[in-house]
Amino acid sequence: MSTFFQNPEPDTIFEQITSGLRRVSPLAAMFDAAEDKLLADRPEGFHPEDIGRLAWEWLPETERDEAFDQLLYTYWSARENDREELVRYELEQAARGALRSRLGEYEALTALGSPVSRELVGDIAALARTLLGGGR
Repeated sequence: MSTFFQNPEPDTIFEQITSGLRRVSPLAAMFDAAEDKLLADRPEGFHPEDIGRLAWEWLPETERDEAFDQLLYTYWSARENDREELVRYELEQAARGALRSRLGEYEALTALGSPVSRELVGDIAALARTLLGGGR
């Protein structure tokens, strides 16, 4: 048995046990508590802003500067995610349009009994893989 467990100091024990745990920010803790309270008090529903306002109200004054920075970072992160999602959506729509066009060519050729080029089949496969998440 290690010396740590033979002669534990209270602060050291806490640090050792919690060192591998994810730190929950005071804002996150207050947000969770506020959401739980509102779920109990207003089962008919509430707005996300209600959770945030109650959490902010409960937040100790000494934690508000860090919490405000966290809110600003979260807002920035959400905007970045929205931008990235819009780019993904636009690329997907372009790929869908191209696939639709190439499938139209394929169907026309096969309906006429004409040969289908390897390039056309390759393009269709590549576009399908892109839409399914497999890349080109």
